[in-house]
Amino acid sequence: MSHKAGFVSLIGKPNVGKSTLMNALVGEKLSIVTPKAQTTRHRILGIVNEPEYQIVFSDTPGVIKPVYGMQESMMSFVNGSLVDADIVLFVTDINEKYDEADVIEKLAKTSSPIAVVINKIDKSSEEFVKEKIVYWQEKLNPKAIFAVSALHDHNVPAVMQFILDNLPEHPAYYDKDTLTDKN
Repeated sequence: MSHKAGFVSLIGKPNVGKSTLMNALVGEKLSIVTPKAQTTRHRILGIVNEPEYQIVFSDTPGVIKPVYGMQESMMSFVNGSLVDADIVLFVTDINEKYDEADVIEKLAKTSSPIAVVINKIDKSSEEFVKEKIVYWQEKLNPKAIFAVSALHDHNVPAVMQFILDNLPEHPAYYDKDTLTDKN
């Protein structure tokens, strides 16, 4: 049996639940989860190790239009994570007001498989969720779209299955007992 390994980047606007989703996928509390915008300032790697695969997650700062130096630096992490990514999870909040032009512009530059993850669906009606799915299918035409509640682990296993299905064959990048690049 072959081994799979790759880098998965989570990108999206601030406060859409990227860190919460990564924590749900990794199964550990590695990222800062807070309602305060821009708390993830560096690419935090969370690593899922199993005998047959290794998934290296990159949880990027929320995508914003940089206004000052630190924000420009934070956006360089986002751009770098797209270059490194084998798979991109574009996380959006169900209540996002379709102001995603800057994110879509960044996604257009990647050749990696993209999945749109519509988060916080527990705060919306089923009809509105369906509208969002149609919107993102037309706007981005991603490889997959998932409606999830990362906080309540709703549909998160389907996202993990998408990752496993699209992970390239590759030896492990890190020791199998590594959980994160942070000490």
